[in-house]
Amino acid sequence: MSFRRLLLLWGLVVLWMGLIFYLSSIPNLSVASGVLDFWTRKPAHIGEYTVLFLLILKAVLGSFGIEWKLWKTSVVAAVLTLLYAVSDEVHQLFVPTRAGRVMDLGFDFLGILVGFFLSYLIRLRIRRKLD
Repeated sequence: MSFRRLLLLWGLVVLWMGLIFYLSSIPNLSVASGVLDFWTRKPAHIGEYTVLFLLILKAVLGSFGIEWKLWKTSVVAAVLTLLYAVSDEVHQLFVPTRAGRVMDLGFDFLGILVGFFLSYLIRLRIRRKLD
């Protein structure tokens, strides 16, 4: 894999992490109030970390090659994504009106699981096309 390709793959990861960091830095960030806020924020957590997991998975596959099994790269991607989720919740402890919550980590982890499931489905589809 070329250096430019690796730079692109990991650059996308860093850009997405930067977007998450930026959104976490906004005090009083809310979309609506009450229950509606909950039902917009929590799916956003899931979506953010689904995308991050998939970007990291692609970058890890690009870095270590196809000889790595999907489960190996998925574990590496999941650990890196979860570590970033923890750091994001810690970051929010220092943002006025924001709070780092363990419950949010649960939604982030759910995003990782959704990402794993999507990557598995994509892999199955690719294999069927090759057969």
